[in-house]
Amino acid sequence: MWKKEDRERHSRRVLTAGENRVTADRRFNVLHDAVSPGDQDDEAMSGGDVWVLVIKDAKPSDSGIYVCEVNSSPILRSFHKLSVLSRVLLPPDNMTDPMLYDSQKGPQGRSHNYTDCCVNSNVSSSCFGFCNIQSILEGNTGQDPENCEKDFPAIVRCMADGRNHVPCCIQEAVPDICQDVCRGEYTVITDNIKTHFSCSAYTEQTLSCIVEGIEILPSPPENVEVEGLTEKALKVSWTHPLQNPETVSKYVVNVTMLRSFDEDTELPDDSYAAATDSYVLAAGLYNATAKPTTSTLSPQEDRSTLIKIPGKYNTTIVNTLKPYTMYELSVTALNIHGSSLPSYSVRTLTLTPGQTKPNSVAQVPELPDIKTCCTKKGISHPTCVEKLCDPALSDIAEVTDLMICAPWAAATFSCLTNGVDHTSCCQARGLPDLCQELCTGNITQLDFSYFKCLKYMSDYTNCLLQGYGVLPSAPTKVHVSHIDIEFSIINWDIPSTLGDTVLYYNVHYRKMATYDNEYHIISKVHSPFILENLSSNTDYEVFVEAVNGHGVGEPSTRVIFRTESKLVEEKTEEASFYNVTACCVEADLNDVCFPLCSYNANMSDIKSLAGICGSELHKLLRCGAGGRNHGSCCSRRGVPNTCLSICSGVIVDSLIATATACIPFIGNIVQCFEEGTGLLPGPVSELHATSVTNTSVALQWEPPTDGSNVTDYVIHYQKLDNTSIHETVQKLSHQLSLSDTRFEISGLETGAMYNFFVVSKNMHGTSLPSSILMINVTNTVLDDKGIPGVTSPPHSLAVSSHSATWVTISWQPPEFSQPAEHLSYKLYHKSTADDEYHAVMTSVTSHTIEGLNPNTQYIVYVTAISEKGQSLPSETLIAWTDPAYPAFVEPPTVHPINLVMEGSSMTILCIAMGTPMPTISLYISGRLVRQETTRHMVTVIHNVTKDMDQISCYADNGYGTPMQASRKIAISHQPHITASGITMASHGDSVVLECTVGAYPDPKMIFWRDQSGRVPVIQGGKYDINIQPAKDEEAKYIMRLTINKISDSDDGDYFCHAENAFGSGTQPVSVRIRNMAATNNVTQCCIEQNVTAECMDACSFYLDIDAVIDKPECINDFDKLMKCAADGSDHRSCCAQWGVPRRCLDWCRGEPLFNNKFCVLSYTKQIMSCFHEGRDRLPGPPQNVHIELVDAKSVRVRWDPPVKNPNTVEIYRVFWRQLGSRSATKNDTKATSLRITGLKDGSTYECVIKAGNHLGTSTLTEPVRFTIGDKYITSAASLGNDSSSVGVAVGIVLALIIVAAIVIGAVWFMRTRRMLGRKSSGGVAFENPSYLREVNMDHIQIPASQNDSAVSNGTANGVNPAGSHMQAQQGWKQETLHVPAQATEVAPSLYEELKLGQDGAGFKRLK
Repeated sequence: MWKKEDRERHSRRVLTAGENRVTADRRFNVLHDAVSPGDQDDEAMSGGDVWVLVIKDAKPSDSGIYVCEVNSSPILRSFHKLSVLSRVLLPPDNMTDPMLYDSQKGPQGRSHNYTDCCVNSNVSSSCFGFCNIQSILEGNTGQDPENCEKDFPAIVRCMADGRNHVPCCIQEAVPDICQDVCRGEYTVITDNIKTHFSCSAYTEQTLSCIVEGIEILPSPPENVEVEGLTEKALKVSWTHPLQNPETVSKYVVNVTMLRSFDEDTELPDDSYAAATDSYVLAAGLYNATAKPTTSTLSPQEDRSTLIKIPGKYNTTIVNTLKPYTMYELSVTALNIHGSSLPSYSVRTLTLTPGQTKPNSVAQVPELPDIKTCCTKKGISHPTCVEKLCDPALSDIAEVTDLMICAPWAAATFSCLTNGVDHTSCCQARGLPDLCQELCTGNITQLDFSYFKCLKYMSDYTNCLLQGYGVLPSAPTKVHVSHIDIEFSIINWDIPSTLGDTVLYYNVHYRKMATYDNEYHIISKVHSPFILENLSSNTDYEVFVEAVNGHGVGEPSTRVIFRTESKLVEEKTEEASFYNVTACCVEADLNDVCFPLCSYNANMSDIKSLAGICGSELHKLLRCGAGGRNHGSCCSRRGVPNTCLSICSGVIVDSLIATATACIPFIGNIVQCFEEGTGLLPGPVSELHATSVTNTSVALQWEPPTDGSNVTDYVIHYQKLDNTSIHETVQKLSHQLSLSDTRFEISGLETGAMYNFFVVSKNMHGTSLPSSILMINVTNTVLDDKGIPGVTSPPHSLAVSSHSATWVTISWQPPEFSQPAEHLSYKLYHKSTADDEYHAVMTSVTSHTIEGLNPNTQYIVYVTAISEKGQSLPSETLIAWTDPAYPAFVEPPTVHPINLVMEGSSMTILCIAMGTPMPTISLYISGRLVRQETTRHMVTVIHNVTKDMDQISCYADNGYGTPMQASRKIAISHQPHITASGITMASHGDSVVLECTVGAYPDPKMIFWRDQSGRVPVIQGGKYDINIQPAKDEEAKYIMRLTINKISDSDDGDYFCHAENAFGSGTQPVSVRIRNMAATNNVTQCCIEQNVTAECMDACSFYLDIDAVIDKPECINDFDKLMKCAADGSDHRSCCAQWGVPRRCLDWCRGEPLFNNKFCVLSYTKQIMSCFHEGRDRLPGPPQNVHIELVDAKSVRVRWDPPVKNPNTVEIYRVFWRQLGSRSATKNDTKATSLRITGLKDGSTYECVIKAGNHLGTSTLTEPVRFTIGDKYITSAASLGNDSSSVGVAVGIVLALIIVAAIVIGAVWFMRTRRMLGRKSSGGVAFENPSYLREVNMDHIQIPASQNDSAVSNGTANGVNPAGSHMQAQQGWKQETLHVPAQATEVAPSLYEELKLGQDGAGFKRLK
């Protein structure tokens, strides 16, 4: 098979297979000998081994690599390169013997090593791998090209080695935008959009041309010098090239006129020569007689010319130039293969009219005979005589010379000064004061301090020569003319003294007002001189010195000047060109996208704004193209065919497809945009038909509004048929060229439809059509406006997305329109079953049609609307909506699959199907985490907790039944242990220590006696260990340690320890032995309460209710038994939590019940459980309450802590009231005393106290009454534990009276309860002394700053405590019971738990 390499597609195109032609191009064929019938037995079965590819009528486009391939195993291939030259490229005159090249052939090119050049160009050492062609071709440069980007300009310049490889690159079809490497240039990729063009496909061809050119092409001429001879003549000289000089057949001197100046006028406008097309230039360089078009005229007219010089010469004189004009000259070497690159350019001025270069220089005056003077004064050392005594050599004297000649210093410097004091000159030249002594000649001795004067010896010598009168004076009339932004012209006249002896001049210049105040020196120049490479808008100082055979004369006066502003010039230049920004403003481009509306936009802005400005891309392209047709430029610069439409500002494919294919060529396109807007004409406007007859149409339009150069206009028109009516093309079947802006087209077919549009044209190309006319050629009466041209129709309709109930239609704007024209669109749609279209207006190029029916076909088309009217319809699009399917969701997928750790992250994937697209909801443990309308929802959950084990995906799309899929996962975590805390026990009790462990995977669990020593608790004896999973809870375990018959050795801390692969946990549980004897003897209490003998079985050390629960005769004694079991504490809070009803709660504090049979049967065990639970937690009542007088209005109440559980007391609550009062006051304190103030003198009060903590309270103490006197308290009675038996008897009698009173007053109470209901809650009068209902202390409030005093009538320190005041009818014991909610508790530290039992530090406060 024969194939041809397609470099653009990086593939091979099959041309022939066997003897058959595969390609459609008939110019290709195969030559192969056929086998005669008698040769069937030959080894070659079908005509031998020769297969020849024939190409008839070869074209330059046939150039390339051809591959002959044998389909064997392995495949065999041979490669053949074909180069087809254009007929335009003629060979040059052969003036060189071809045999000269025989010695050059060899591996020189492929081994082209230019490392030395890279070193001299300061290329980074890490990038030296690119300084060898062999390394680049073999791909072993050892460095990423991106890391050497900044060094590539120097590397490429060294690679080209001064040769012009462009003709070879043209022959290899390298686009001109990629030919910079062929010229030794490199465009550094920056953020600027114009530097981002793609040339990677041509790297191989480029390097191949360089490898070939290095062998055969000459290097540039060296040492180019230009000298002004007369006002019209310049002398140009150079030396021969360093490489291949013997092959040079001719030199070409390029003379370009830059500016012509008038001595007496200001600088005229810029008039630079236009750039020469590279193709024409390359052709001209091959032909010694055919020059580029721009070089055929004389320099005065076209400002540039080429002068050919035979290769044996290295100098020429250029004549017929303009006086006082700036020229730029360069020299190029040519041989039979091609040319070098031009040498460096030299700018020069021709002399002013009437001025000529002097033919000779006058003889300089002779110097004084200083050596003779030194010899006469006894200086005999040769060095002193030859160096120091010779003014021409004294400036090269060294320290050793001064040391040797020090003995003759006085004589030496006396002779050098020649009897003249040169101090003034030395001062002017800046010599130090010490060195100025040498200028006088009066020096007696020379020591080391004068050594620093050596660096001033040159100036010292010039002062001596100036004093001798042998140097020229300062140049005269120094002035600056024709100041530009980067150069100025320095003019001067010859010095007044010895001007005819001047050989040349030195120009000194520097910037003013900078830190770098050093002068820059340019030597060997003449007036007028072009001072170049200046900065714009900058002050400079300049002076000139004349130089003759003896040295440098006096400096001229300093001249200060300022260069022109570059900013002003740029603004003036921009004003004359197409303004792309103004177009974007007029097109209403989004403000955010304006950074992209520039030919110098940044790639970083394109990347950051692509998502926002994608919908505005058509405006940017239309304004960038400016209504011009840049297609030819883009083709020349390698833009592929798929992207050529963008060069006209048109997108024919989707945005994503266009960006993917064309972003690599964005720099190519933008460069064409910028170049074309300065060369190509703009579009016409206001196209309209002024008259229409049966055979003719008259058209009229306005020329381009941007002032572009238009030479003529082209009218395109075509008769339409059913196919062409829907086409939009840039060239119609008929064209008419004219220069006027109106024309009548005749000879048209009557009744036929025609399309018309107009483009402007000049020598560089054409504009794009801005509007189109479709006219029925029939006699029509038109008004003054005629028939206006409108935009072409929108195109490239597509369904960008769709569902069951909606479709999104997108399209591209019209191809023909003004760049900044405001367009809106009307979208028409209907189903195939409907009769009428529905129309929707929009200003963007896409629209979502909603409310559609599933599985239905719809017809859609779009028109564009401008101020001129509505366009033709676009192509028609048939769109289907999707069928409707209910949502279906898959079980959630969790990653990582088997190892989700607490505190880590997990990724959850919910996948749902259905049409329309469903809405997916993600629930974790019943909580909605995320919701989104999509088919695939990925959610990352950070900081996973162990309760996130239930994951559900829920999907709904409005059709059918929503669906949910769930998955339970196991979250791995280290053990979390909750311990039971501290357990109080008495000797002989059995104690259960319990811990709850949460962990996954299963942990190993153990009880330790000593954590630090890892001493375990072993199963057996008095220890029983039970570990089992918790019921109905996964990953939870219960650890129980039962200690039987507890003793002192069992007191202390135990530790629950659990451990798995993710960590371990340890929590302490403690046992405390009560360190005090029992505070209550139940037997004694039962005797005092007169419990019957049959029921005394229940009265032991603790009350054993099970002994009498089944004895009916003991029911009447249950009130007494409960009083003894309560042990002076209020257990109502616990009872309420256990569900004991209100009617039975009085038993929980040891008070009798009115009817206890119900409570005995149903709630005795619950009440006894609370007694047992609160036995060690609730305090008993305070003891020994007594009153102390403080003053006439205050007393101090004191008491002792309870006998029972005194360490559990958190506060005491004190109640007091005036005897006979209907209200009482209370206050809380932590101390065992409280000062009560604000009492009335002579009044009697009574007081009770109770102890409490956050779990409950004790019962109230017996009331203590006291009377306030001036100096003492009277009638103080304590009815506490030390009361006499008389008090007990009185209490019993009073109790009987109360019972009787209740029975007698029941009827009265029922009659009057409505009246009593209006009073405060409660039903026992204050005067009733029984105090059967006590105050509940469920919520204990301690003031922030506790004070031990309290004020009567409910105030303490002037503040009324919350709840401190009670109504009169509500006695001590009638506070409403309030069962507190479960408190939020803070686990105590181990130290606090260890302290429990001593001072109650381990308790948790109820908030």
